[in-house]
Amino acid sequence: MMRMSSLQALHQNMRQIGIETQRFEVRVGAAEFACLFSVAANPYCLALTTRGQHPQFCRFDVRPGYIISNYLGENYGPLRDALYVDGRAGEGLEGARFLAQLNDVIPHVAQQGRILQPEEIVRVHPNVDDADRPYFDRWERRGQGPTERNLQKTRIILGDDARTFSETNRVSSIWSQLPTNRAWR
Repeated sequence: MMRMSSLQALHQNMRQIGIETQRFEVRVGAAEFACLFSVAANPYCLALTTRGQHPQFCRFDVRPGYIISNYLGENYGPLRDALYVDGRAGEGLEGARFLAQLNDVIPHVAQQGRILQPEEIVRVHPNVDDADRPYFDRWERRGQGPTERNLQKTRIILGDDARTFSETNRVSSIWSQLPTNRAWR
């Protein structure tokens, strides 16, 4: 297990400016990564997408205490390919070493303009209902009010205030496949 102190510092700064998601770029070894950090659901999520001709996607659950497992699992192959690391050519890829290097380059300061777009959020959170419809469209009264899954999607994409609004007013969020440029308020 690796404690990611940089994610903790970044999250503290994100709270100060009132955001739940942050996008940033880092370089580890020979690879550049576009990163997405989201605290909109438990566990928190850190997603890395390699930059270059053949992008690879890796997702890490961030547990309480900003802990990420050293075991790379299905992330091993994409990371090995991105880092040009192979057991026959010098140093092999080790989870603890990679995460320590990553921790060293994650920014500690969030930037307001680097928040995630809805289509990025649903990619990072695979359990979101109707992931093909990431754009808020409108509120609608349906039956007994919003389902738990609808509330979860509302919170993940729009935040706690929108979820509270949905619950309090017993309205469901309706989503679109196409950008609507509509705010929830």
